[in-house]
Amino acid sequence: MEQTYPGGRTLEKEVFIKASPERVFRALTTREDLERWFLVKAELDLCPGGTIRFSWRPGSFEVGKILVLEPPHRLSYTWETFGPAPTTITFELSAENDGTRLHLTHTNIGTGEDWDRYYTSVNRGWSAHLADLASWLETGTCPPPGPRG
Repeated sequence: MEQTYPGGRTLEKEVFIKASPERVFRALTTREDLERWFLVKAELDLCPGGTIRFSWRPGSFEVGKILVLEPPHRLSYTWETFGPAPTTITFELSAENDGTRLHLTHTNIGTGEDWDRYYTSVNRGWSAHLADLASWLETGTCPPPGPRG
């Protein structure tokens, strides 16, 4: 789903995961889990205002700052890309039946040809990574971490 807001475009994804919100939140915030389903190396200062550094492969990384940390329901951080301003990623988790409904919002995606390529890449990437997250938490297996866009 694509929406346009004054700060740029917004990408939204949703997935149901057969795991508790506490377990899903832990998979989004601990180095051990992140390095299993998402990326090659994670460095997090897990507090509001803390920094993150996510490495995809040597020389390929994103940095950001934690904006919201409300375990086990909400996590938001900036994601610094090639643009003049960072994008923002927000995960919202809610208990549902025997698992968790995860809603991802990726905001402030700019416009223009470079941003269009970025949007297409992160759209594919988030679809793959969220499937990997669900697989990791539900079965203990998933493809190797790294770029998926």
